[in-house]
Amino acid sequence: MRANPPIVLNAGGRLPGLIAVDHAGRSIPPGLGDLGLAPAWQDSHYFCDLGVAELAQELAGLIDVPIVLCDVSRLVIDVNRWVDDPRSIPVALENTPITANAALSCAEREARQEAVFWPYHQVLGTIWERQMARHARPFFFALHSCTRVFEGVHRPWDGGTIWHDDDTLSRHLLHHLGTEEGLVLGDNQPYSGRNGVYTVDWHSYGTGLPACGFEVTNDLLETGPDRARWACRLAGALTAAIATGVAA
Repeated sequence: MRANPPIVLNAGGRLPGLIAVDHAGRSIPPGLGDLGLAPAWQDSHYFCDLGVAELAQELAGLIDVPIVLCDVSRLVIDVNRWVDDPRSIPVALENTPITANAALSCAEREARQEAVFWPYHQVLGTIWERQMARHARPFFFALHSCTRVFEGVHRPWDGGTIWHDDDTLSRHLLHHLGTEEGLVLGDNQPYSGRNGVYTVDWHSYGTGLPACGFEVTNDLLETGPDRARWACRLAGALTAAIATGVAA
């Protein structure tokens, strides 16, 4: 399997930060076909974080930090899971088997890691090291989207932070975004980072630098104006983090 390097926007970004987009794409490497799934699955939140790639493109024009996107579907391999996590390469969706992922040999699993997982994190790590060398206190921000209804449960949150090591950036984002009337935000909701989240933890845990993930509910990213609105919100909040000294 050939290497699938990530997409990098604002590669030479001047501001003190880095944005990771783990689940940006629907791509499937050659040789894996459609993973044995019906085409309709490609339009589901299982295949990728819906709307997040377009949101990242909008953000790139508003805040001059590097943005790294994994364009390969999370169903090939999830770059936000530890490689020994059983969910790293899922074998079923809602009781629907993913036939291309069933009974993989160790060599086949390692091939996906070498083609997708490690190239993504190597690029992220290289850029993050550079940002840490250039700046006193850069932020690490992982951008995601999630579904409004999951396993029959309605989620009230329009957006939410995910953090583990330190809540400094989370608190800033919630305070800044929370000034907008009607916006419902979650602190470690709808997903908690307390038990660890691979990308944020692997690159920032123990550094003392501001870091967190952020989920935007994907029904708020369905149109161009929707995504532009959220790009403005997030760019404003992250720029304010720099202006107020949360990041520097």
